[in-house]
Amino acid sequence: MPHPLSCIRRSLGILVFLLASPAAHALDAAAYQQAERVHDTRLRSVLRNTSVHPVWLADGRFWYERQDASGRSEPVLVDPARAARQVLFDADQLRAAITALVAAPQQLRTLDVQPDGPGLRLRLGDGRQTVMCLWPQRRCHPDTLPATPADALPSPDGTAWVQVHGHDLWLHRVDAPAQPLSRGGSEGNGYGTLPDFALRGLPRRAGRLPLPPFATWWAPQGTVLFGVRYDERALRDYPYLESAPATGARPIVHTVKLGLLGDREQVRQAWFVLDARSGQQRDIAVPDGWHVLTEAGPLGWDNGKVYTAIVSATPPARLRLVEIDLHSGGLRTVLEERSDTRVQLNLYTYNRPAVAVLPGQDTLVWFSQRDGWGHLYRVRLSDGAVLGQITRGDWAVRDLVGVDPATGLLYFTAGGVEGGDPYVRGLYQVALAGGPVRRLGQDTGDHAVDAGTGPLFGARPPRALAPDGHSLIDTVSRLDQAPLTVLRSTQDGRQLLELEQTDPTPALSAGWRPPRRERLLAADGHTPIHATVFFPKDYRDDGRFPIIDAMYGGVFTHNAPVSFTEAVSAQNPVSRASLAALGFVVVTIDGRGTAGRDKAFHDSSFLQGADLQLDDHVAAIGQLAQRYPGIDLQRVGIYGHSFGGYSAARALLRHPDFYRVAVASAGSHNFQGIYGGAVHGMDRLIGGVVPAAAMAGGVPAPFDRLDNTALAEHLRGHLLLAYGDLDENAPPAQTLQLAAALNRANRDYDLLYLAGQDHELFRNDAYFTRRMWDYFVRHLAGGDPPDYRLAPFPGGPG
Repeated sequence: MPHPLSCIRRSLGILVFLLASPAAHALDAAAYQQAERVHDTRLRSVLRNTSVHPVWLADGRFWYERQDASGRSEPVLVDPARAARQVLFDADQLRAAITALVAAPQQLRTLDVQPDGPGLRLRLGDGRQTVMCLWPQRRCHPDTLPATPADALPSPDGTAWVQVHGHDLWLHRVDAPAQPLSRGGSEGNGYGTLPDFALRGLPRRAGRLPLPPFATWWAPQGTVLFGVRYDERALRDYPYLESAPATGARPIVHTVKLGLLGDREQVRQAWFVLDARSGQQRDIAVPDGWHVLTEAGPLGWDNGKVYTAIVSATPPARLRLVEIDLHSGGLRTVLEERSDTRVQLNLYTYNRPAVAVLPGQDTLVWFSQRDGWGHLYRVRLSDGAVLGQITRGDWAVRDLVGVDPATGLLYFTAGGVEGGDPYVRGLYQVALAGGPVRRLGQDTGDHAVDAGTGPLFGARPPRALAPDGHSLIDTVSRLDQAPLTVLRSTQDGRQLLELEQTDPTPALSAGWRPPRRERLLAADGHTPIHATVFFPKDYRDDGRFPIIDAMYGGVFTHNAPVSFTEAVSAQNPVSRASLAALGFVVVTIDGRGTAGRDKAFHDSSFLQGADLQLDDHVAAIGQLAQRYPGIDLQRVGIYGHSFGGYSAARALLRHPDFYRVAVASAGSHNFQGIYGGAVHGMDRLIGGVVPAAAMAGGVPAPFDRLDNTALAEHLRGHLLLAYGDLDENAPPAQTLQLAAALNRANRDYDLLYLAGQDHELFRNDAYFTRRMWDYFVRHLAGGDPPDYRLAPFPGGPG
C-alpha cells in the first residue's frame, strides 16, 4: 500500500501538469465572426486607392481613376507642372449630364480623357454603351466610336482592333467590315488563341473567358502585329472528371492538352508577323532545341525590329536575346546568358522583365545575375557587346521603372542597398553610364512603383515615370502604415504633390492588427532570413499559443509581407489575420530558395523543392519561440495552397516530430503537370527539363526526389488534403495520387473534395476556409469549433 505522502505528491504533480499544460481553445461563433471580418477576401474590398495608374496626356498632364467614399469611380486630373490635382466631377453630376442619353446607367468608368481647347473631352462607358462629354460644359452626346469588345486587342491609335474568330485573327476597323488577318489556324495551333498550358482551357471551352488575343502585340506604329503561335496538337489529352455538375447526375469528362514530365511530345511554337495594311503573313521558326520564354514577350521595338527571348532549359540553362526583323523575318542572336540552374530577366518570374530597348540609340538595358546578384547592364544592340555595368553591389535590383533618354538617367527599385531588410524596396536613380546610385525618398517604407506587368498578366508597360522625365509616381507604405501615393520630383526626390492616402480605418475597425517583422537565421546558422508574424490580440508569454506556419514555398516569389496592402489582403497565403484572431500565432517565413535575394540564395532550391526552406522554417520557428515564450513548440501547424500545398504536406512527411497538423490545398505533390508542364510550366525553374522518354509510369528523375508520394510512410499527425476537381494549375490527380500512396502506406489522413472548384478555391471558397479553421482548432488547439457558416466569398460558390 503506497504511503499517503506519496499519494499527495502524485496528486500535486498531476495538478501542476494540468495547470502547466496548454488550455484548449474555447471558441464560439463570435470568434469565427471576428476571424471572418479580418479575412483577406473581406478586407480587399474596403482598402481603396492603394495605388495610382496614370494615363499621360500629350500636354504633360495625366489622369487616373480613384474610388470615392461609396466605392464609385471618379477621374482625377493632375498637372505636374503646377503641382495641381482636381477631381473632374462626382458621379451624381455625371449621371445628371447623361441621363437623357443612357437609360439607367450602370457603374460608369472613364475610358479616355483628352484636352479640348481650354476644357476636356471625356469618353465614358458602362459596359453597354459609351458617351462623349465636353467638360466642364457638361455637354454629352452618344459616342460615334463603338466600345471595344472585351476580347479585342485595340491598335495603338484606337481605330482598329483584332479578335480571334475560330482559330485565326480578324481585323476590325471602325469604318470597314471585318476581314481575316491570319490564315491556317487550326484547333490546338491557332493564332492568338489561348493555349491549354495557360491553365484556362476548361473555362475557354465553356465560353466563359472573353480574353484579348493571347501572346499577340501591336508594333508601336500600329500597322504590324507580332505574336507567338503555340502548337499543342501532338500533346496527349489530360482528363478532368466533374463528378457533381450543376445540372444532371451524369459526371462530365473534360479534357485539355497537357505535357507531363518526360512525355515525348511537348508544346511547340513559332513566331508570326501580320501586316494589317497589306495582309501579308510571315511565320518564323524558333531555333531547334529552343523555346519562347513565355514570361518575356516583346522586350522592345526599334526601327522595324522586335527583341524577345528564347530559352534552352536542358542543363546548362541558356537564355538568348534575339532580334527579329518584322519585314524580312530575319533572326539574329544578340547575346546569351548561361547558368547551371536558372536564367531569368527579373528576380521574380511573373514580374515584367527588367529590360529596356532604347530606340535609335543602339542601346539595351539588360538584367543579369552574372555577378551573383541581380543588376543592370548597358549593352550595344548591334553586336551584343556589354558596354558596362550600370548597378553593382551586394544588393539586387527589383524592377526597372523607366529610362529617360534625354538625361541619360535610369530609375529602378531595389532592396538592401543601404543594408537592412532586403525585401523592403527603395526607389533609386542612376546614370545610364553607371556610377553611384541615388535614393529618391529618404523614408524607411516600402516603395511600390509601377513597373508594368509581364505578358502573363497583360504585358502593360511601366507608367510611373512622366514622359518628360521630371516626375514619377511613388506609393509608400509599411506594415503599420497605409499606402501614401505621391508625385515625386526626379531632380531631388522631394514630394511635389500628394495624390492618394489609403484610409486604414475600415481594416483597423474590423479588428485587423499589423504584424511584426522579424530577422532570423537559416538552418545553417549564419544566413539571415526574414519573417512576418501575426499575433493574437490576447497574446501572452505563457507558452500556451500554438503556432501556424503559413507557407507558399514556390521559387517564383517571396511571401512574407513588408507592405500594408500585402499584409491586409494577400493573394497567397491568405487567412493569416483570421487564424491569429482564432488564437494562433501565424508566421510566414522567406527561407533559402525563395526569390528576391542573391542568386546563390535563390538557387539553393534548385532540385531541392521546398526541403531547404522547410529546414529553415523549423529553425526560424524555434528562434521565434525563444523571443516570444508564449509560443508552444509542441503545437506547430502548417498550411499552404498550390506550391504551398505541396510544401505543407511535405512538412509533415519530412519533419513529423516538429509539425503536428497540416492543411494542404491544391498541392503539386509530384510535379506532374505543374502549371502547364514542359518549358511553359514552371518545372524548368524547379529542376530543369526532363529529357523526352517513353513514360512507363511514375515520376522521372530528377523530380522523383521531390515526389511527396515517395515519403507517404513517414506521415504522422493530422493531414487534410483538399482539391478542386477542375483545377488546371495543380491537377486533382496529384492530390489523389498522394492519397493513394497514403492508403498503401496505411496512414490516416483527411480528404476534402470541392465540386466544380478551380485553383482559386483557397481565396474564394468560404466552405474550404471554414473547414481549414476547424481543422486547426480541433487538432492543433484541442478545441471544439462552433457551428458556424461563413458568408460566401466574392467569386466563389454560394
